Amino acid sequence: YSREKNVFHGVLEADLGDKTLFTIGHTLQKSDANSPMWGALPLNYSDGSKTDYSRSTSTSADWAYWDVQENRTFAELAHDLGNGWQAKAVLTHVKKEGDGSLFYVYGTPDRTTGLGLFSYPSEYKDKNTQLIADLQLSGAFALAGREHDAVLGASWSRSELEDISWYDSSTGTALPPLEEWDGNYPQPRNDAGTAGSDFTDRMKSVYGAARWSLTDDLSLITGTRVVDLKSDGTNYGLAKSSKNSGKVVPYAGLVYDLTEQYSVYASYTEIFDPQTKTDITGSRLAPVEGVNYEAGIKGELFDDRVNVSLAVFRTEQDNVAEVAGMVGSTTIYRAVEGITSEGYELEVSGELLPGLQAMAGYTFVDITDAEDKHAVTYSPKHMFKASTTYRIPGLEQLKVGASLNWQDKVYNGIAEQDAYAVVNLMASYDIDPNWSVSANLNNVTDEKYLTSLYWSQAYYAAPRNASMSVSWKY
Repeated sequence: YSREKNVFHGVLEADLGDKTLFTIGHTLQKSDANSPMWGALPLNYSDGSKTDYSRSTSTSADWAYWDVQENRTFAELAHDLGNGWQAKAVLTHVKKEGDGSLFYVYGTPDRTTGLGLFSYPSEYKDKNTQLIADLQLSGAFALAGREHDAVLGASWSRSELEDISWYDSSTGTALPPLEEWDGNYPQPRNDAGTAGSDFTDRMKSVYGAARWSLTDDLSLITGTRVVDLKSDGTNYGLAKSSKNSGKVVPYAGLVYDLTEQYSVYASYTEIFDPQTKTDITGSRLAPVEGVNYEAGIKGELFDDRVNVSLAVFRTEQDNVAEVAGMVGSTTIYRAVEGITSEGYELEVSGELLPGLQAMAGYTFVDITDAEDKHAVTYSPKHMFKASTTYRIPGLEQLKVGASLNWQDKVYNGIAEQDAYAVVNLMASYDIDPNWSVSANLNNVTDEKYLTSLYWSQAYYAAPRNASMSVSWKY
C-alpha cells in the first residue's frame, strides 16, 4: 500500500472600495492510493471465535488503486453598510471525482484451514458536483435601551451525484487463507454488467438569529431555519424521490454570568439532518430529526490562562441510520426510531505553568433505543483524552509533548474490542524564525486494537510508528 497526496490552496483579496472587499480562492486536493483495501478483515472464524491477524494483513489485490480529486472554488463579496452592519454573499463550487479498481473479500474463514473467503473485484467511478450560495446580513441594533446582535440570511444548494460500478464474472472465486494472500489475482475484465446511481439534491433555506442582551449578566440567543429539501434520481435502475417542504428548525439558549470568571448556560436545539444512506429498496433514508438539550458551566481561571467546563446533554433522534446488511459489496441501512443519547463532558485546558500547556477531558455517553436498552454498542461509553506540551526553560526553541487517548470496551453482534489506551510523543525545534523540524512517535506502547466495530469487518490501527517533518514559513 502507498499513497501520494498533493494539496494546493490559494486566496486573493481585492479592495473594491473603502467598504467593499472581494475575495476569491481555490483549493485542489489529490489523493492517489495504490493497493488500498476495499472492506476490511473478517472479525470471526466460522466457529464464532475471534480472528487475530497480523496488523500488516491486507485483502487488497496488487493492481488495485483508488484516486480521488477535489476542486473547491469560492468567491465572496463583503460590504460594510455602516453603523455596525455588514452584508456578505458567498458562492462556492465543489467538484469531487473518484476512480478506482478495487478488490473486496467476503465470507467467514475456517479456523483450521483459513478457507471460506471469496473474491469480489469491481471498478468504480463517481462524480459529485455541488453549487452553494449564501447571502447574509449581520449587525447590531438598539432596543429597550440595550444593544443586541442579529443575523439574517438565505442559502441555496444543488448537489449532483453520479456513480457507476462494473461487475466481473470472476466474483465468488474461492481465495487462499489471508495469511497466504499476496495480492495476486487476475485483473477484472468488467464483463458482468454495470449498475449505478444518479441523484440530484436541492436545498433552500432562510434563517435568522439574534443575541439579546437582557441584562449586563444575562443573554438570550434565539434562532430558526426554514428548510425546503428535494431529492430525486435513480438508484441501480430504480427511480427514487423524496421531498420535505417548510421544515422549521428552531433553537434557543441562555447564558448567565455568575461572576467575572464563571458563566452558566442552557440550550435547546431541534435537529433536521438530511442523509444520503439508502435502504434495501435503494431509497434515501428520511432526514434525521430530533431535539438536543444541553446545560453547563464554564470558567476562566488564573487571569484567563486556564479554561474549565462541565456540560450535560441529552439528544433524542428518529430515522437514525443503522447497518442492515450487505447486498454484494453494497451496504444497506434501515432507519431506527427513538435513539436517545445522554451524558456529560468535563474539560480543563490552558497554561498551567509558564511554558506548560495542557488539556484533559472526560466524556460519558449512554445511547439507548426506544425500549431503553443499550444501543450503538460499537460506540464507547467512557472516553478520556489528555495532552501536554512544554517549552524547555533556557532553550525556548525546543518543545516536547505527549498525548493519551483512552476508551472503554465496545462490541457488536459478532465481536468486541477491549478497553485500550494510545500514547503518543512529540518534539519540535525552531531552528530560526523561518525553519523548524519536528518528530512524532505514535502508539508508543504498540497497542494492538481495532479502530471500529461499526461494520462486520474491521481494520487494525497502525502499530508503533514514527515520522519527521521539516517546515519553512515566511
